[in-house]
Amino acid sequence: MQYLTQENADDLNFIKQILHKSVFLNIQNIVSLQSGSRSVAYYVDDYIVRFPKAEIIWQTMKREKNIIDMVYPHLVSAFANKIHKIDLIESEYPFSISKRFSGKICDGRPESEYAVLYQNLTPIQQEKLACDLALFFHKLHQIDYKKLNIPKPTEAIDNWDVTTENNFDIGEVQKTLSRYKININDYMVKSPNIVTALCHNDLSGSNILLNTEKDDVLVGIIDFGNTIIMPKYQDFFPLYKIHRKLAIDTLKEYNKLTSSPIEQKQIDYLALLYTGWGLARTTNPSSPYFMKLLKPFLEE
Repeated sequence: MQYLTQENADDLNFIKQILHKSVFLNIQNIVSLQSGSRSVAYYVDDYIVRFPKAEIIWQTMKREKNIIDMVYPHLVSAFANKIHKIDLIESEYPFSISKRFSGKICDGRPESEYAVLYQNLTPIQQEKLACDLALFFHKLHQIDYKKLNIPKPTEAIDNWDVTTENNFDIGEVQKTLSRYKININDYMVKSPNIVTALCHNDLSGSNILLNTEKDDVLVGIIDFGNTIIMPKYQDFFPLYKIHRKLAIDTLKEYNKLTSSPIEQKQIDYLALLYTGWGLARTTNPSSPYFMKLLKPFLEE
C-alpha cells in the first residue's frame, strides 16, 4: 500500500481515480477539507473520505473501526443515527469512508458554516446537550470491557492526568494557580472515584457535531481513536475545552444515571492540574489555550 503525499493529495482528478477503482463509480462532487498532519480528507458527495498519511495512522484507523463495531451495539438504542461509523477500503491508497453528518463542530472557533460557539446555544439546547452527553458516557461506561477484546493503542493515547508526567511538579502547579488566587487544595476530594471504564477519552468540541436549528442539538459523536480503559472521571475533562459549564452540567446529569457518582470537585481538580501545569510551562506570555481553560474558574 501507498500513502498520499501533499502533491497528489491536491490533485482531485488523481483522488477521483483512486475512489473510482474502489467504491465510487460516479462522483458528482468532491471537495478538499482542511487536513492535519495525520490524514487528508474530502467531502465526496454524501460521504467523508479520509486518507492516512502513514502506515501507523492506517493501523490507528483500523483500531478505531474495531472499537466502534464493538461498542455500537451497546449505544444503538439511544444513539442509532449519531455514532460515526466508518468503513475501511484497503486499496492501493487505503482510506476510510463514512456518511456525512449535517452538523457543526463546537471547538471554540468563531461562528461559521462549520462551527458554532457553545455560549451561543440556547439554554434549552445547552441542557439537552448535557443530557445527551451524560447518557452517552453512562452507556459507554456500563459496557463490560473485560468481555471485549479492546485492541491496544498503536500510537500514544491522550492522557489528561498530568500527575503521571515524569517531570510533574505539584509545587509548580500550586505556585502558578496561586497567582490567579486559586488554591488547588480547595478542589481535592477525600474519596475520589477511581472506577475504571471504557472511555471515549476525547469528547472535545471537534468530536461532537451540533445542529443549531433543533433543540435536540447533538447530531453526531465522532472519533473513537483515543478510546481506552481508564478511570471514568477523566472522560469528562475534554468537555472543559468546550466550556466548564458543559462539563459540570453533563456530570450532574450523569450522576442521576449512574450507581457510581463522581464529585464535581474531582473533575475540576483534574482540569486545574492540567491547566496549572500547562501554564507553568508556557510563561511570558501565558498560553491562550490554557488561559481559556482557566477563565471559567476565575469567573466563579
